[in-house]
Amino acid sequence: MFHEWARPGGQFSVHRVPYMEELHAPRGPLSPEIVAQIQDQLAGDPARWRREMLCEWTEDLNVWLPTSLITLSQDSALEYLDATEPARGEFYIGVDFGKHQDYSVVAVLNKRVNHLHLIHCHQFALETSYGAVIGYIKRLQDNWRNIRAVYADKTGVGDYIVEDMQRGGLRNVEGVNFTDQSKEEMATCLKEQMRSAVCPKCGWTGYVDTLEGEWRTTCPQGCRSDEGNPVNLRPLLHVPYDGKLFHELNVERFELGKTGKILFNHPEGTHDDRFWALALAVYAAEQAPPPPSRPTARTT
Repeated sequence: MFHEWARPGGQFSVHRVPYMEELHAPRGPLSPEIVAQIQDQLAGDPARWRREMLCEWTEDLNVWLPTSLITLSQDSALEYLDATEPARGEFYIGVDFGKHQDYSVVAVLNKRVNHLHLIHCHQFALETSYGAVIGYIKRLQDNWRNIRAVYADKTGVGDYIVEDMQRGGLRNVEGVNFTDQSKEEMATCLKEQMRSAVCPKCGWTGYVDTLEGEWRTTCPQGCRSDEGNPVNLRPLLHVPYDGKLFHELNVERFELGKTGKILFNHPEGTHDDRFWALALAVYAAEQAPPPPSRPTARTT
């Protein structure tokens, strides 16, 4: 890990501490046995091993969502809500079903104006029945009533999963088959929401990444706050600081297939269930019909 300490005058001292220097007490809590377990867990993701254990900068080769893009979308003021907590707003749910090898994950977005906030992300244990997942979503809908759309992965389970959800009382359910085309559409929709940003002061809208490969974090129009500081851009997708979510968003790889379609995959031993649940929720927020407009009051 990297340690950073402030010094008088605004200077910093940076120290690189790879895992070898954290072995055995009193230097650190790691043991060779724990390191071996971590190495087995990260065998399919060598870039993550180099970042987290060797403290080396790694390039995001063939990664759909680079670390810089995910980091810009992280919102320090955002925290997950429990399923029992009350919440107001317009909600969109993405459900990625799994059972034996993959996990079922439910992601919930709260849409505020044009911004999407990930307020809930729940991963179920392996072997959890589809009925239990549907019951969980029903509880969310009963508690957070204004759910505009539920987009659910029906790949491998068929249309009956959507019918079961509807029979269970869920409204606005849309089943999505994962094909090369639909996965490209959903993944592109997710990436566009993370790339798009707005200046809260002047209203400038654009992308946080430029054609020159640079990253914008402040308004290109030069806006400044009342204190004189550059105004930070606000990406349209906001996610909490969640290490498991971060890694699953960053784990998704892509390549161009022979048909011209983008093909997605993830390294062996890793999971991307949170990635696709979030992509489904973003896709729902983009594709679902807009809420009915409220009638304006008539004056006499």
